Amino acid sequence: MSARPRIGLIVGSTRPSRIGRKVADEIVPAIDAAGAEPVMLDLAEIDLPLLNEEAHPATDIRTEPHTIAWAEQIEALDGVILLTPQYNGSFSAPIKNALDSLYTTWKGMPGLVVSYGWSGGADAAAGIGGVFAHMGGELAADAVTLTFAPTDFDEDRSFGEVAPFVARYSDDIRQGVEQLVAAAAAELVSA
Repeated sequence: MSARPRIGLIVGSTRPSRIGRKVADEIVPAIDAAGAEPVMLDLAEIDLPLLNEEAHPATDIRTEPHTIAWAEQIEALDGVILLTPQYNGSFSAPIKNALDSLYTTWKGMPGLVVSYGWSGGADAAAGIGGVFAHMGGELAADAVTLTFAPTDFDEDRSFGEVAPFVARYSDDIRQGVEQLVAAAAAELVSA
């Protein structure tokens, strides 16, 4: 592990029209400002098929190159932000698959959920936070929920500028990230 905590930012949406990566790009400076090294993990760019290992993830037996690579990326982290949209009252399938593919790797990992949607993605945050905790992950702060407003969209229902949307929640993001980085740093010291 590095002297500066490495915080992975998992972008949980893979939809072509997603805003997730743009939201993640706006969160990166908060990670850096909190004294950590941001590591972008965009699931749209990571080859992670749906649970195709022969062995159950709880065995930690990995034979597929994509699962081995994913595990190595996560094991190199000191903490993780799970960035998820809310789709139909829940989190995205790709982020669930990303968690399920490893299972025990998440044990003891400090985490933070950041969600977005019409209700701030509160249902998605509660759901994915519960999955993460069930796998032994340790949520370092309350979820940060980013709520859409009608003015965030233009006439054709396309999302407008992401930066002002994320900026409305900058204090919540900063506070959540600072708590996550502090938890990750404490883990580094105790290791």
